[in-house]
Amino acid sequence: MNWLALETATEYCSVAVAVGDAVYSRGTLAAHRHSDLLLPMIDAVLAEAGIGAGALDAIACGVGPGGFTAVRIGVSTAQALAQALDLPVYAVSSLQALAAASLDRGVLAAFDARKGEVYAGVFLRDDTGWPQLQGAERVCPPEALHWPPSQPAGHTWRGMGSGWQVYGDVWQGPHLVAVDADRYPQAREVLSLARGRAEQGDGGLAPWELEPHYIRPSQAELGGR
Repeated sequence: MNWLALETATEYCSVAVAVGDAVYSRGTLAAHRHSDLLLPMIDAVLAEAGIGAGALDAIACGVGPGGFTAVRIGVSTAQALAQALDLPVYAVSSLQALAAASLDRGVLAAFDARKGEVYAGVFLRDDTGWPQLQGAERVCPPEALHWPPSQPAGHTWRGMGSGWQVYGDVWQGPHLVAVDADRYPQAREVLSLARGRAEQGDGGLAPWELEPHYIRPSQAELGGR
């Protein structure tokens, strides 16, 4: 199968294309330039892979949590392409995509959510090697997270993501072995997670079923209450 994967939930904008076992990808720190960069980046990676959009079989998209505008750009682009090409889409947690970039069994993934909060999730690799969410993804003040956890007994953790740049001093502890505060979720991991699910029989979603995973209500929603 030929795949396209997008990840735009954070400051980092990235695209990956898989043609069989070969994977081609590009990414850059985009700040507020996702809307300008994403489509040209898709065209460039497809050209590098030597295929056109019409040769794609499926699209995977990181759906957040993350910045509202950034997440929406990725989701709406994936929806539009999937609708035009009549393809299934796969929604992937951006926090899980970040955790998938580590080889450690336990990952504490956190994005800076601004306003004194973080988006956070605890992930443990299962027997198949995929990072699985423990509990629920959260948006909360950093002090509300009891990190690093001591369970399972004797287990150690790697911290990953921009939340650690801002609040890492709050989460220090004996079970924390390393921190990658400058890591961002990327399309390569979105692609890997979606392909793994497809291999297990997941047929994906129809384009109109793909939705952002914001966790926190938008400013417009808060203003309407």
